[in-house]
Amino acid sequence: MTQLKQYLLALILLLVALPARAQEGEGIRFFKGTFEEALKEAKKQGKPLFVDFYATWCGPCKKMEKTIFTQPQVGKLFNEKFVSLQMDAEKPENVETAKKYKVDAFPTLGFIDTEGKAIAINVGFMNADELIEMARTAVGELISFEDLYQQHRKSPNDLTIQQELLTQAPRFLTTQDGMDAEKWVVRVRKLYRSYIAEKMKDNSLINRKDYMIISSLGGDDADETAKIVEYINANLDAWIAAVGEPAAYYVIEKNDDRMEELVKKGDARYKDYLEKIRTDYKKAYDVIKFKQVTPYQKSVDYFGALYAIYKDKDVPRYMDMMGKYLSGLGEDALPGDYGKAAQSLYYAAGGKLKEADHKQAIAWLEKAIPAEPVLMNKINYLVMVGDSYKELKNYAEAKKYYNQAYAESLQMASMEQAQQMIQASVVYKLSTLELLQQ
Repeated sequence: MTQLKQYLLALILLLVALPARAQEGEGIRFFKGTFEEALKEAKKQGKPLFVDFYATWCGPCKKMEKTIFTQPQVGKLFNEKFVSLQMDAEKPENVETAKKYKVDAFPTLGFIDTEGKAIAINVGFMNADELIEMARTAVGELISFEDLYQQHRKSPNDLTIQQELLTQAPRFLTTQDGMDAEKWVVRVRKLYRSYIAEKMKDNSLINRKDYMIISSLGGDDADETAKIVEYINANLDAWIAAVGEPAAYYVIEKNDDRMEELVKKGDARYKDYLEKIRTDYKKAYDVIKFKQVTPYQKSVDYFGALYAIYKDKDVPRYMDMMGKYLSGLGEDALPGDYGKAAQSLYYAAGGKLKEADHKQAIAWLEKAIPAEPVLMNKINYLVMVGDSYKELKNYAEAKKYYNQAYAESLQMASMEQAQQMIQASVVYKLSTLELLQQ
């Protein structure tokens, strides 16, 4: 063999070998096989099993696959410490496994011991640092929640221990069942209240980690939430410096929730919270940038429309104000804005709607359906359109939308109970149509 041929052969071999070596260093190497085969392999290697439960339509799942699982530091840890598996939770052969680990949203990331028991389950997108922290806890490199709780009992005033406990709590609670779950929820709620109250005293609450605790564990108690809103708003500059604009959006979200709660009760006190948009909470609402309307005017139109329909059942005024609201949003209007406009109309005045009202509701929903990212919302909108066409006695169109809703529900294989309820409801509506057409 000539020297040139030897050189070319060596180069070819090098080029063939490079992809395999590069792949090993680029991220997690996932096991190819079934869940049972992966669990068997994990037991053979004496490692926990990491499972990425995903759905093919899930955007955050794809983002994690492309931007998180491929990172070298993630791959190094997971390839060393775990057998890893990616599982399409909506495939028929995987539905029972997904149900066992309470997979009803995506992505769900599970760490499972060699006997098949969940060590930790997390729902939702995680960045690399969060995923690594969860993985290290799962293999015992970081202290577990239950061990940390024992430390808390020995040192009940240690706020550092309390902070770590509350940070881990949402993930830990997803692994608990029955009486154990109830016991831990009570403990976490009690700890959360005392922790927040203590750290408010010297403003040491203003940091990213505590903001995540508030976001994940707060909101169950209206009075408690109101105090946090006022606290964040009173220290908004410091909060924005610590966590960015999400602090302002927390104030906005909770104020909007309070207004919606009041208008649906027909309570005019919602106007007190409306006024806060241009007074007490103005700095928070200023982070919202609409092209055609101010946050205050948007809220005047939206909550005014809701008040008209819930308090006075004034459909014409509702239609006028809601039309003004959506027109004001213009290109900033989201699918949910159109969907909620129709939904509120049905809920508050369904029995009093005229032909023109149903046609307007259909027009709103047909703008919402194509771009709606949440499957349950999309199914709900399809059913509502079918209901309106039924009221208009256009049974062929009603049947078309009911059938489309049923077809969309087939994607909910991992949410068996919800799927069964939706499908039963749609089948009932279709059978009612047949009776009406006879």
